Amino acid sequence: MSLRLAIVGRPNVGKSTLFNRLAGRKLAIVHDRPGVTRDWREAHAVFGGLDLTLIDTAGFEDARPNTLSGAMRAQTEAAIARADACLFVIDSRAGVTAEDEIFAEIVRRANKPTLLIANKCEGKAGDQGLLDAFNLGLGEPVAMSAAHGEGLGDLFSALQKIAQAHGGASGADIDAVSGQGAEADDDAEGDDKPVRIAVIGRPNAGKSTLINTLIGEDRLITGPEPGVTRDAIAVRFQHDGREVRVHDTAGLRKRAKVQDSLERLSVSDTIRAINFAEVVVLVMD
Repeated sequence: MSLRLAIVGRPNVGKSTLFNRLAGRKLAIVHDRPGVTRDWREAHAVFGGLDLTLIDTAGFEDARPNTLSGAMRAQTEAAIARADACLFVIDSRAGVTAEDEIFAEIVRRANKPTLLIANKCEGKAGDQGLLDAFNLGLGEPVAMSAAHGEGLGDLFSALQKIAQAHGGASGADIDAVSGQGAEADDDAEGDDKPVRIAVIGRPNAGKSTLINTLIGEDRLITGPEPGVTRDAIAVRFQHDGREVRVHDTAGLRKRAKVQDSLERLSVSDTIRAINFAEVVVLVMD
C-alpha cells in the first residue's frame, strides 16, 4: 500500500526541491521566487523500499479565501486531507517564523502523522533554526539539505516507522531511491494504459476551467489573472471505465515574448507534457 505524503510549509522553504529529490526526477519547477508552486501535484516514488505517493503543495499563506493566495491555501489543505502523513518543511537558515507557527497549528489540527523537516541545514548557517524547530511542537526535526541530498538516511528512518504503522513496506536499502512521476508510471498495455491528454493554449484561455468541468471538481486553481498555472499538472479520472490522464499546462506565448526565467521553465514543462501526450487539446478564447 502506497503511503501518501503531503509536503507542506510556507513559501520558498524547499518543498519542491524535496519533492524532486524523493521522486528521483526534476518534476516540479524550482525557482528562487516564492510561491512558484500553486496547484498540488503527485508523483510515485520508491524510497529505500518504501512505496510513496508524494504530494507537492503550494506554500501556506495567511490570506483571504477570495484571493489567489487563499485559493492556493485551500488547495494545500485539500491535499493534506487526502494524505496519510505530512512532511512539514521549514527553512532552518531563516529560523522559525510566525507563519511557520501558524501553519504548524493547522497541520496539528489535521491529526495526521507529521515529520518536521529542517531544510537547508548544510553548513552551520542552519544550526540555530534547527534548535528553534523544537518549539513548533511537532517532535524532533530531521535536519536535511534537499538540494544536496543530505539527511536522507534520517528521513528514511523516520518515514519507515510511519509506513510500518500504516501497513506499508518497511524497506532496508537507503540507496534504492528510484522515482517516477505521475506521467512516467504507465507500463500497462492496451486498454489498461491511460489515455494521455495535454490541454494547451495561451494564458487565460480557460484550460484549467475546462479540466475542472471534465472531472467535476475544483481540482485546479482558476482566476482572472493570466498565468495562474505554472507547472504541467497531471489529473487522473475515469471515463466509461477507462482511466484518463489529462495535463493542465501553463499558457503559451510567442517565443519572443518569453523573457522571464520562470516563464521559460513553465514553457519547458508544457512542452514535456505535449511530447508525453497521445492527444493534444487546444483551447482558444
